[in-house]
Amino acid sequence: MIHISGSQARIVLLLLLLALAGLPAMAMAARVTDLFAASVPASTASTTGNAAAFAVALRQVLVKASGRQAAAEPAVIATFGDPGALVQQYRRDPAGNLWVQFDPAAIRRGLAAANLPAWAEDRPGTLVWLAYDNGAGDRDIVPGSGGTGVAVALREQLLEAAAGRGVPLLLPLRDSQELEAPGVGDVWGEFTDVIRRASVRYQADVILVGRARLFAQGPADVRWTLLAGAQRADWRGGITDGPGGLAERLAADVAVAPAGQGSVRLAVSGVQTFDQYGGLLTYLAGLGVVQSVAVADIRGEYLSFDLQLRSDTAELARQLATRRVLEPDPAAGAGDGLFHYRLAGQP
Repeated sequence: MIHISGSQARIVLLLLLLALAGLPAMAMAARVTDLFAASVPASTASTTGNAAAFAVALRQVLVKASGRQAAAEPAVIATFGDPGALVQQYRRDPAGNLWVQFDPAAIRRGLAAANLPAWAEDRPGTLVWLAYDNGAGDRDIVPGSGGTGVAVALREQLLEAAAGRGVPLLLPLRDSQELEAPGVGDVWGEFTDVIRRASVRYQADVILVGRARLFAQGPADVRWTLLAGAQRADWRGGITDGPGGLAERLAADVAVAPAGQGSVRLAVSGVQTFDQYGGLLTYLAGLGVVQSVAVADIRGEYLSFDLQLRSDTAELARQLATRRVLEPDPAAGAGDGLFHYRLAGQP
């Protein structure tokens, strides 16, 4: 939540005017709008009754809200008591599928009681470069739209798995700008410099690279690589293990584990444009550890924010270090009790 005092109203108005003028958008986290909702297919919902269907939906929501598959364990589900007591609303569509919306505050409290982290609705946007080889001469990169039947099937698997884990995915356009690079060979050969250069246009927070060998029988064998700033992680599995492994690793970095709450004043230097100002506000509000942001002071290129935290300042510092948008500036205002940072990258 963002709080802006009356003295900042003029700046907010200017930010809106700049947005309407069509200035380039800042790279930022993507909001997951259905984090606390889940759909149960008619095949389950119509045969088990509402109570059992609510339990199925709760498992889905806990995995999305925490980023952890471990949240679906029976022992965790049991700590929530009656799933029906957590339901805010539900409805069935004409096909009999059941849509269920849970109370967000109750889900967060239950995760804390189960000693599991909570992951905010604003999550890193991930660009996926998935190259495949079916062993019969069909080699390509899965595009965001169109493509062969193989590419369409792989895209659907990816997006369905990502939705189940609450991770926003973007696939490349594969338009005229990408005719030569990156090619299948660049992705398959792990030429990360080429992939990173081609990814700049998408302004994604992180990059997920997959190299999939497809077989006539059995699941695909995929080598996955996560590129997040200077960090890299590698794992192996099937198509759905890409979004799954991505969620587990991102949640480990940005989800907030149960801890004592606190507040802090954050002072940021180097903010020179209204675009940077608006992007920084959105970036801070999207951090999992931040419950609310209030603009405290603006003096030239120096901004101060009052942050209400869901955890402690050590967790705040860790999450700020993940994206490298802000860098510590310990020499500024030494001893004044503020957290001093300088703007180092695009919010």
